[in-house]
Amino acid sequence: MRASGVFFGWWVTLAFAFMVFLSTGIRFTVGPFLKPIVADLGLDRAQFSLVISLSLFLYGAFMPFVGRLVDRLGARPVIVTGTLVLAGSVAATGLVRNLWQLYLVYGVCVALGLAATGHVVASAVIARWFSRRRATALSVLGGASMAGMSLLVPAAMWLILTVGWRATYGVLGLVAFLVMMPVALWVVRESPESMGLTPDGLPPERLAAAGPAGERTDVSVAVQTLSFWQLGGGLFTCGFSMSLLSAHGVPMLTDHGYHPMLASWALGLLGGSSVGFAMALGAMADRFGRRPMLAWLYGARALFFAGLFLIRDNPAALLVVVLCGGASMAGSLAMASALTADIFGRFSVGSVFGTIFLVHQAGAALGSWLAGFLFELTGGYGAAFTAASVLLLFAAALSLTIDERAQAIPRLHPVAGGR
Repeated sequence: MRASGVFFGWWVTLAFAFMVFLSTGIRFTVGPFLKPIVADLGLDRAQFSLVISLSLFLYGAFMPFVGRLVDRLGARPVIVTGTLVLAGSVAATGLVRNLWQLYLVYGVCVALGLAATGHVVASAVIARWFSRRRATALSVLGGASMAGMSLLVPAAMWLILTVGWRATYGVLGLVAFLVMMPVALWVVRESPESMGLTPDGLPPERLAAAGPAGERTDVSVAVQTLSFWQLGGGLFTCGFSMSLLSAHGVPMLTDHGYHPMLASWALGLLGGSSVGFAMALGAMADRFGRRPMLAWLYGARALFFAGLFLIRDNPAALLVVVLCGGASMAGSLAMASALTADIFGRFSVGSVFGTIFLVHQAGAALGSWLAGFLFELTGGYGAAFTAASVLLLFAAALSLTIDERAQAIPRLHPVAGGR
């Protein structure tokens, strides 16, 4: 099916881009909420960071379960349920009055809603719709994620300063429901085969000429391969660094003397500058390979984290660093999920990449908690940002060694006269 000459897979990709825009954007807005929540509830940064770490870890822990549901039951029922949970729990976060309620509502319920509307669900479906242009399509999600950070972080800060943090969470919950529910119901389709199409919209004869492709690998088999752990090791450092940035980036910049709105706009500019880079990197990965692009992303991000911490009292230099940093922020999940589909099969992305994403979120939980712990211990964020840069350099080297050979079992189709 084509709408105005456009392969329907691109409409599915656009629908998921809207969802990931909000899902990731809501996750990144935690930074602007840190200081007002800590002050209102009488917490310290280490306590708040532990709540965020729990949420991030559970976000990853739910992913294998959610991914398996997508592979077995389909994405639409998972997304519809996840939208209801996410919208309700985000709005309810504005009603919490003490620490245990924050653990329950934000730490558990928001994590479940994010898992059912986030990257793994989107990647699982989009990987089925594309083969030759898989990295390009999946990079749209990376661009949407960064656009969410670019727009929602400063928007959340403005709302917090205008109407308070409680009302801001109510607004975010309402927006999530109004945007996600319609596209989940009206646009998302499970696979090209469900509509009588083929991946990339290729004619069936051209697809057949390419030979039988690997389609599926059981998770129990995938975890025994080196490729699984190479991908997971890199994504561990991705999760560590990105949760450090989302939870502590704004507070660190304000500690360094920057105005809260400037700090929020800096992260917003970082996300905005990465949107264009994401699409370019996806196209380059489809042409030149996923591994070198993934290594570039991790290596460049290591330099960005060092620069972000070291530059102080210089707004112009800060903005230059975040503009250049955009080239490293979007794409690691896209490249990793594309490699997952290449290696383990396009009908295994939900379960296999969902399990890999658990490793990502283990890093995310550690990054958020460790930064808060080290801040209380040392009075600054230097140790945490140094650790992030070192881990990212390791991930860059590891990515170049990923074994890209297909591990998936071909999905066999009956032929005329066969049994």
